[in-house]
Amino acid sequence: MKIIIPGIPIAQIRMRYSGRNGIGRIYDPREKEKKKLKNVIKNIFADNKHFINPHISFIFHMPIPRSIPKKFLSLYNSGLFKHPKKPDVDNFIKLYLDCLDGICFEGDQKVSLGDSLKVYHPEPKTIILINETSDKVCALDVRLETWLNLVV
Repeated sequence: MKIIIPGIPIAQIRMRYSGRNGIGRIYDPREKEKKKLKNVIKNIFADNKHFINPHISFIFHMPIPRSIPKKFLSLYNSGLFKHPKKPDVDNFIKLYLDCLDGICFEGDQKVSLGDSLKVYHPEPKTIILINETSDKVCALDVRLETWLNLVV
């Protein structure tokens, strides 16, 4: 299954602490964004059944900066130029896995992650690829080099 979420990808940030009148609380500053994303995912996922052993890959299309030289514009527009800056790809994955949990699968402990990357693209969006796998690891679940080291 392929889920495309338009807009600039959102990264998870650290929980925050707020203290007033001697009472402290910890809160998630991305709570509003997560609710919006969950609604978008629910609408896209609709009547599909939950995945039992999901294999998930992410492609994050990041906006192209305005400050790049014009001679590099075609490279950035190709969608094949990696995004080397912050936020880190694992922070994107954390937020989107939190949003997918309970909609596409129950509990992220069974999720196996595939390839995940950030690239520059003229249309910022997040592409999530979800496939069902079996309980047993097979060669299609992992890269060849990982498989060769697994069966040694």
